[in-house]
Amino acid sequence: MNEFLFLLCFLFTSRTDEVAQVAAKNGVPAIQVVYVKNGKTEEYCVGVRRAGETDSITGNSIFQAASLTKVVTAYAFFRLYDRGLIHPDTALSRYYSYDRLQNEPRGKLITARMVLTHRSGLQNWEGPVGQPAWYQTPLHLQFDPGTRYSYSGEGFYYLQRVMEKITGKPLREIIREEVLQPFGMLHSDMQWNERLFTDYAYGHDSIDRARKLGKWSYTNAAYTLYTTAADYTRFIQNGLLAGGGLKPSTHQLMTGKAAEAQKEAGVTTAQDRQVPCALGMRLQYNEKGAWIWHTGSNPGFRCFFIAHLKTGESLATFNNSETGMPVFNELLHLFLEKGQHFPAYTWREGEMD
Repeated sequence: MNEFLFLLCFLFTSRTDEVAQVAAKNGVPAIQVVYVKNGKTEEYCVGVRRAGETDSITGNSIFQAASLTKVVTAYAFFRLYDRGLIHPDTALSRYYSYDRLQNEPRGKLITARMVLTHRSGLQNWEGPVGQPAWYQTPLHLQFDPGTRYSYSGEGFYYLQRVMEKITGKPLREIIREEVLQPFGMLHSDMQWNERLFTDYAYGHDSIDRARKLGKWSYTNAAYTLYTTAADYTRFIQNGLLAGGGLKPSTHQLMTGKAAEAQKEAGVTTAQDRQVPCALGMRLQYNEKGAWIWHTGSNPGFRCFFIAHLKTGESLATFNNSETGMPVFNELLHLFLEKGQHFPAYTWREGEMD
């Protein structure tokens, strides 16, 4: 603890200390937390950007959002849907012929709804993702599209290619126009931005072992968003909860129950039913009602958000350590009202996105 410099981003000293204790307990060098309730926002930033150094994390420090990127991609998809450019139940092959699926006839059946609910049949990743060889790696379906749940980043990249085809724009530009600019996300981009990113967190394998700074030079719809907890909260509050920029019916479609999730192939348990899929994110049903949520895991980073669909309460947090997953459970119990359980954490615990 003594090696850390703590920066108070909002004047709630006792809770800042509690957040610091959670970070230290779980071997996390730095953490950002933004909590919103009843229109009031609390922001906490604790720790250092890189182990062994003294530069404190700030509210503007950039983190990798990992799979929280998928939710932003999904929102952008629905912006295009509202313009009549794409439909969630039309086969993606009608819009774009994906060469990596040329030897998989069943791939022609995949729709955006299947991708957004992880029922495409595609593996999470097939081949060395992000490397030149990956772009030519053939894809193989694990099961008939639409028949069951299996988490897939490959599906989101396929959707990215379709969105780029129908708009004639790279996804980075689509996200900037449809999400980042409208919601004032001034510290965010879909790939590394040398000009913009001057304050950033390093990923860590453990509390004292920093990783090389990861600078994605490409855009991937599943995991390359760089952002802050404050910026992402703007997206949660204005896009996901308020439905800004979407038709009311589209907002309801995106955030409503769309399919069951299954931890075990082909089996839907009682716990699965507490955390079904919305379109591009997950739902949680507990004692306080319906919430939306998602987790993210990139090498050296862990992130999480949860938001109540009716009250607008939200919690978003980013940390920079492989050991940071249990932080989410402790923050849920620290910030959110007592007397409820959180299947969003217990279902996902220990899992990688």
